[in-house]
Amino acid sequence: MPEPRNQLLRARRRDFWRRLTVALGLTAVMSAPCAAVRRVALDAGMSVVLSDEKIFLEVAPRPGEATAGLAQRVSSARDATRQFTQANRGVKELRADLRYRVPYAMLTPALQVKAVKALFPADRLAPTGWRHTTRGEGLWRIAEWFAGDGKKFAAIRKANSLKDDPRTGQVVLIPSALLTAGFRTAKSDDAVPVAAVVPRVRPAPAVAPAKPLPSLPEATVRAADLAPQPLPLPDSDASSVFPTTATPYRLTYGHDEQGDYAVYELKAKEALYSSVVVRFTGRTLADDVNATALEVAKRNGIFDVTSMAIGYPVKIPLDLLQPEFLPPGHARRLEYEAALSASNKFKNQVTALDLEGITVVLDAGHGGIDTGAAIGGVWESTYVYDIALRVKTLLETYTAAHVVPTTRDGDRFRVEDRDVLSYSRLRAVLTTPAYPIQDSKVGVNLRWYIANSVQKAALRGGGDAERTVFVSVHADSLHPSLRGAMVYIPDAAMSGDAFERNGPEYSSRREVRDSPSADQPRSDRVRSEGLSRELAGYVVRAMKDEGLQVDPFKPVREKVIRNRREWVPAVLRYNVVPAKVLVEVCNLGNSDDRALIQTRAFRQKMAESIVRGLREYYGKSGTAGAPGQIAKAAGRR
Repeated sequence: MPEPRNQLLRARRRDFWRRLTVALGLTAVMSAPCAAVRRVALDAGMSVVLSDEKIFLEVAPRPGEATAGLAQRVSSARDATRQFTQANRGVKELRADLRYRVPYAMLTPALQVKAVKALFPADRLAPTGWRHTTRGEGLWRIAEWFAGDGKKFAAIRKANSLKDDPRTGQVVLIPSALLTAGFRTAKSDDAVPVAAVVPRVRPAPAVAPAKPLPSLPEATVRAADLAPQPLPLPDSDASSVFPTTATPYRLTYGHDEQGDYAVYELKAKEALYSSVVVRFTGRTLADDVNATALEVAKRNGIFDVTSMAIGYPVKIPLDLLQPEFLPPGHARRLEYEAALSASNKFKNQVTALDLEGITVVLDAGHGGIDTGAAIGGVWESTYVYDIALRVKTLLETYTAAHVVPTTRDGDRFRVEDRDVLSYSRLRAVLTTPAYPIQDSKVGVNLRWYIANSVQKAALRGGGDAERTVFVSVHADSLHPSLRGAMVYIPDAAMSGDAFERNGPEYSSRREVRDSPSADQPRSDRVRSEGLSRELAGYVVRAMKDEGLQVDPFKPVREKVIRNRREWVPAVLRYNVVPAKVLVEVCNLGNSDDRALIQTRAFRQKMAESIVRGLREYYGKSGTAGAPGQIAKAAGRR
């Protein structure tokens, strides 16, 4: 019999005897420390319990809370209510004086991480995976907790060169590739330094500095080790809002036996993750940032990122750099500069008093079966829909704009006057007929079909193409050290290609039949990139004026970077509306941003910023309400 199969049978046999021992009341003969019940308080009304190698929450219901509400508060599972009911003997009505059990497997990823860190305070996230200090549990349980499947125990055993279950107190590494999403993106302030996993090698030799690039004055980023603070820009510095080909960072360049590189000298309180990887490589996703930081650390012989001296010359391989940071004359930089220069020639020529004659196609990301990012009980779809509704209300109340929403939850538009919002999967795309979102890809594609249909109808009526704009509202899920909003626009080189969808979900919709193809000539795509960048710049500036945080390095981006792949989101890529933006209002992967979006004050401010950006893009504001008047009239809390 193959060895993995034997190991699987042994693991299941041990689990059976442990269960039997407990059932017979013979706990005294069990030697594993985790046989005793361990209970740790998490939040008010919530504790995590470890008993017989099982983890679960004990949760007290909130006043007036029903089973569905409690279940959805702690779980993002589709059948959360059913699972919760089964775990609590079919309970239908909750009692305020009782606590209810929530199995570990149904918890949100954030609660799973929080529970594990409470029970195992020595656990840490390392660049290569999660380092777990055992309390006597076997590999099967470890695989269930961290990898989501007990059958993955063999891979964990192999990664740690174990012959059997680990001994009590032993550190077990669960490789990143096996971790569930929650553990792969755990808060970086709990991460172990790269020194724990990078072999010690000879320190990098001093680099002979080359002539620095001509640049703007050097900016200093105030950053904790893994938690960068926003970079404040003076009022006169609009470079991060309206980009140029210049870079505000001094880089030098060199070559050694490992290839070409750029050198950046660390400033006080700067960190490898935020001040080098995020800033210069454009990586923002947690896995990408961690992997790239490890690569850069190895390239430099860095064995302790926490003790890097001020002025340390960090070598960054050129193939990791974003094009604007490459040496002058480099082919990729020249291509980027030419594209930026070409698109920046286009500026909006339309002015409109109080957005008179302007059509805003307003989209809220995800919805229905698609929750988007779901972290710590916060559904992206729920909160960005609320922001979009607030934008709609402001536009229709204080401007003359015509608003075309792409989705609706239920049979009417309603802004909830509360901080923490209720869950719903009722959103539908407002095509003709409407499409209840049961397939996320169909739901996304139908949105740009709506935009294209609106644009085509405007042109048929003799309208100006630039009097239509498209705004999509989302919330990102990035490396936990990142905070603030960013705005995506369409890269002309990666959008506008011919694209047509087939199938009954599409052919039955009037908007698809009206405008089936998304093909755009290159000249239109270049113009769209320039107009979209201008609109994005006004929105970002409005956010800053409202005191909202934005990405400190590059708040306006032409493409998404994930796993070394680059692309333009579909709602922008196939969208023929000239000026179009996708606004990521915050990073749900950061606990502070996640707390902010759960306040109506933040959501209202974000909505006001988007409206103000639109008004300034079209250049004229009448008497219908300045930003402060809008806020007051709207009753911002």
